[in-house]
Amino acid sequence: MKKPLLLITLIVLSFNLFAHDFINPIGGRAAAMGGCSVASRGLWAMQNNPAGMAYLDKFSLGLYYENRWFLPETAYKSAALAVPVKFGCLGLSFNQFGSSKYSENKFGLAYAKDFGPYLQIGLQLDYLLINNGENYGKQSAVTFELGLQSQVTEKLRLGTYIFNPVSFKLKQTLNQEKLPIVFRFGLAYQFTKDFVGQCEIEKNTEREGVSLRGGLEYEAFKNFYLRAGLQTNPGLLTFGLGYEIRFVRIDVAAQLHQVLGASIQIGMIFSIGK
Repeated sequence: MKKPLLLITLIVLSFNLFAHDFINPIGGRAAAMGGCSVASRGLWAMQNNPAGMAYLDKFSLGLYYENRWFLPETAYKSAALAVPVKFGCLGLSFNQFGSSKYSENKFGLAYAKDFGPYLQIGLQLDYLLINNGENYGKQSAVTFELGLQSQVTEKLRLGTYIFNPVSFKLKQTLNQEKLPIVFRFGLAYQFTKDFVGQCEIEKNTEREGVSLRGGLEYEAFKNFYLRAGLQTNPGLLTFGLGYEIRFVRIDVAAQLHQVLGASIQIGMIFSIGK
């Protein structure tokens, strides 16, 4: 009986720490840098702040997996596809948290546009689906997320992001449960050519207080990156590695929670085109 009880306890704790998990920062780079993502560019910006995909100029495909505390019931999976077009960048994404007994699913359609160095705007439309298992039904909702970025100086970039700004509700629930509103604001600063730091603040209406995040990235060798960071609410210590070879980028990260232990994240991005 001890193992099932421990498993149930950990799953409940994970829901308290991260539920709903529709807005968990995605990507091995963000995971290694304390969850910092709102001022980042690239494919996974589609999930974290869609304005950051405005600069993408290659057809890109990304896959991401997180093994949270080495429990398959708390696994997080994500896939994303970005297609640059003449009028901006289009993207499709899918996220899933949980297992066959309980899962949270998010389908996204994104668009980002670059309006010059001082303004990039991104918008993503989301369809959310919660599957409660065989006999407990499903809940769904439609919402959107909006992001802005600005390259204030050559070294400083600001980012802001909001998920579910008009507080949509989950359907098929007795009390019409509201989705959380999530707001992020942060910055990225390029100290040197090889060294960048990020910090941000997040407010989630499902949690008390705010989450503070900070992360550092150092390019130790050409296309080889060392990363570290920390996060509060929940308290996490993070670190990881990144490597680019030709058209593939691989990011690996680990997060340490003082009570629940370690989580492992791995992401891959394939970029094709000039």
